[in-house]
Amino acid sequence: LRFLQENCFRTFHPNQADTGCSPGSQSKLCCEVSFTPYQSKSYVAMKLEQPTTFVTFKYVAYDYTAGRWIEKDKNTIRVEIDGQTQWLFLDRWRRLELGVSAGGRASHQLESGMYFAANNPNGEMDELRQQVINEINENNFDKLGWFRKDALGHFTVRNGKVKIQRMHLAKVENCKDQKSQSFLDAHHYVDYNDPENPERFALEAVVERIYPWIRSARVADGSGRHVVVTHSESTNIEVALQLHEDTYSLSFVHDFSKMDDFSGTVIVDFKSNRFFNLTVYNATGIIHGTVKKTTDKSSSDEFHFTTYIGDMRGTNKTLIVPLPALISGGDRMICLHADNDNSNEQEEICRIIVFKEVALEINLLENTWKEIDGHCPECNKLTMGGFLSNFNPVNWANGISSVSNFVMVITDVVVYIILLLIIYFILTRCLIPCLKCAFCFPSGPLCCSFSSPSCKSKNAQHH
Repeated sequence: LRFLQENCFRTFHPNQADTGCSPGSQSKLCCEVSFTPYQSKSYVAMKLEQPTTFVTFKYVAYDYTAGRWIEKDKNTIRVEIDGQTQWLFLDRWRRLELGVSAGGRASHQLESGMYFAANNPNGEMDELRQQVINEINENNFDKLGWFRKDALGHFTVRNGKVKIQRMHLAKVENCKDQKSQSFLDAHHYVDYNDPENPERFALEAVVERIYPWIRSARVADGSGRHVVVTHSESTNIEVALQLHEDTYSLSFVHDFSKMDDFSGTVIVDFKSNRFFNLTVYNATGIIHGTVKKTTDKSSSDEFHFTTYIGDMRGTNKTLIVPLPALISGGDRMICLHADNDNSNEQEEICRIIVFKEVALEINLLENTWKEIDGHCPECNKLTMGGFLSNFNPVNWANGISSVSNFVMVITDVVVYIILLLIIYFILTRCLIPCLKCAFCFPSGPLCCSFSSPSCKSKNAQHH
């Protein structure tokens, strides 16, 4: 791998353990810490503030001609509902005017805070996620975003020469064997030195999974400055229609509602959100529901809801119905019926719905000390200069930093003196006399006179 210069940092760790070192010396560590984008992925962070709420209307006008309906006009309209009532014309002939106002604030909205989305190769952005992220002037290694692009577009660690020295911890296990341990006091990274468990990060789920009331949440353009959140169900709004035409009248008619059957599950997800995962069969229009307190149909009502299937024809569709926290554990009966003038208790469809609770999310990021092997062939080699330096008494004194080191130095000196005396005795009393005897010849009368009486006598008879 090739790293940018800004992504490679050196850390120095003096005063390490002297295990495996020569007596009286102390080890030091010099480490290189390098960073590169994991799998070449990058993300865009954005800080969302208070939203602007819009409603979207689809308007289609038909004309009944020659026994068939012919489309005459079509339009899609977005209306802001955060302020006063908004008025606009639906048709191009400016005859039908629409007035829209909200009965209050939207029932749900994303919290203000930091969000992010992944950059895709085609330039589009992935789903929106919410997580604790470093803001523009932050550099916290426990949050996402401490490895980011600078003004030149290069990935770097802001103030890394100082920060990395503080966050990287290391200690020597064995100096001679180049064994040490390393610890990076940070989160949200991948450790290539730990092939069994390299990932030190956990990304939050997309907001659609966390919040059932969200149908979709996307970054609207590549600039990363505009996010569109589409609700699964609309908030309450008031709609007024005015017809600016003297020869025609206006009447309101809506399609009938129907439903053949349904199934579903009450779920408490890993974020403690409660919702009814509902599937309706051959349904259209407005559907009303009642959540009973128990599995008995005659038990008291605990919650009421209304949902809507926008398809003009009957269809099978899965919906997410948010439920309040008062819906406690246990299976219960839920009854549904379509909205129509002839609805009665006999037309209700009731089913015992299973209650399912997902365990709470446990997302703990833990760092551990990892054993690493150093690479320094020239370190700790036994050289003649290093060997001779051990005979310098000044170096002995430099190695004394504690009582234990002092005792060790004294012991080494005593051992060295004893070894020298033993070597001297062997040389002078054994080895040298034996060599002189071995090389004593008759032609040399004085060769053994100082050490061997028998050798002396032989030399006297010869002369």
